[in-house]
Amino acid sequence: MAKLNIGIIGAGMVAQKHIESLHMLKQSRVSWLADLDTKLLESVLKKYGIPNGTNHYHKILEDPNVKAVYICTPPSTHFEIFTACLLAGKHIMLEKPASISEEELRGMLTLAEQYPEQVILSASCRHSRLQPKFHFVKKIIDSGVLGEIYYIHHNAVLRQSRPGIEYHPQAKWFLDKSIAGGGPVLDWGLYDLSFHLGILSDTPDLVCVNSITKAQLDRKDPGTDIFDVEEHAVSMLEFNNGLRFYWERGTHANVDVPNETRIYGTEGGLKFAYLSWDPNEVKYYYTGREGAGKAKSKTFKVNMKKHVNDDYAINEHFLDIVLNGAKPAMPLSLEAKHLRIVFEIYGASKLTV
Repeated sequence: MAKLNIGIIGAGMVAQKHIESLHMLKQSRVSWLADLDTKLLESVLKKYGIPNGTNHYHKILEDPNVKAVYICTPPSTHFEIFTACLLAGKHIMLEKPASISEEELRGMLTLAEQYPEQVILSASCRHSRLQPKFHFVKKIIDSGVLGEIYYIHHNAVLRQSRPGIEYHPQAKWFLDKSIAGGGPVLDWGLYDLSFHLGILSDTPDLVCVNSITKAQLDRKDPGTDIFDVEEHAVSMLEFNNGLRFYWERGTHANVDVPNETRIYGTEGGLKFAYLSWDPNEVKYYYTGREGAGKAKSKTFKVNMKKHVNDDYAINEHFLDIVLNGAKPAMPLSLEAKHLRIVFEIYGASKLTV
């Protein structure tokens, strides 16, 4: 069976996770790797046995045998590389966030419309829509047993778990808004929105935002002069169907809160932690005798045994789209909807230090 030849642009942590998963999948072959850092490039080429490496990603695009490209570079570079990949006729796995500005996002959407035959998968489906909990929760909501969903409460706040400082400390670009675009609202927020709007079939449209963002909530040395992204954000989102969504994300704050989602419906509710590595329990709240009896609850166990991991799942999904015509779990147009919510949050809150 012929393998799909893939080129990967960027040799950092996320690129290496993709490479490891692609090596596990028989339908693909990583034939090229590009990175500006020669030392890192040579190390990763050797580690994974990739035959071709370059400091100039255009060399990958010039290879007619490469049919798909993974864009795994810092967000501020995505627009330029995405444009070059589409014009070169390549299918694209696009790491999130797709863009860090509305202007570039509009340009990407306009260009993508001109190349409908080329696959574009946005990676914000990785931890959200390609794992069993998503489908389990969505099935419950679709059944109607919860009634009208009127309120969702999601929080996940860590302490001193900031990319570029405690987590992946060598990647200082995470702390620079001009490169990263933002902090946890943009980084993890796209997964949160992908999951919570996806279980509602992507029907709610944002109408109002109230939010606050805070930064530099301790005096730890970040190891760089530029540190202008938020660490903690709190938002109340209002949607056109009346849904309210309280959403809190943080990589550092002065209280830690575990990842938890609470969904409130007029007939029942759910409580769970949505990530695949969190406990596999979903607690269902309801009232007996069709609402006339006692308040009750039961706990379901989601079967996660067949889920290898989220990185494997997204790469398997991408190959299924390119080779078999599967429907993308996160097309660029849908990530754009989520990105615009993030942009609204940043616009509604003035970052305070």
